[in-house]
Amino acid sequence: MLSGKHSGFEALPQSEPLLEDVDVVTAADPACQPLADLRSVTPEHEATGTAWASLGARDGAAGGGSVVLTSYPEGEAKAWMSELRAAVSTCKDFAVSSERGWKERGILTALPSDGIGDESLAFSTVSAEAAGKGQAMTIVRTDGSLAVYLTSLETAPIPAALMKLQHERLRDLP
Repeated sequence: MLSGKHSGFEALPQSEPLLEDVDVVTAADPACQPLADLRSVTPEHEATGTAWASLGARDGAAGGGSVVLTSYPEGEAKAWMSELRAAVSTCKDFAVSSERGWKERGILTALPSDGIGDESLAFSTVSAEAAGKGQAMTIVRTDGSLAVYLTSLETAPIPAALMKLQHERLRDLP
């Protein structure tokens, strides 16, 4: 996990759990469920390990976000990336709800991902309720791990250089 200052951001590893037991997220359209699973405590592809960090903009820049690293049994990360790619190409009206009680609906749009990692995928979701509000997500696969980068659409995107550095660190693990 990256920590410290990188590409205009400061990565601060977090020790608190990322999700709680009630963070079970379901998509209204089953074709969108792989995307909903990115925010669910019960994804189809269960991770063997998870770590996350907040990404705060520094030097007066607007921005911030988070990165979640997950590792999977052999073949699972690659399989999930295939499912995510299919979901991004078919799921345009993205409506999800959580057992916690929240609901969201937005328009999903594929974004360029700069060819980071073994494979990568990026998309944004613009809120159906609040025009211009939403989030951007980039998912980078490195071997059997996924790095999921999340930012608000109102802030600066996470630079490709930071994602490439995280990919290289994962690649260099024994």
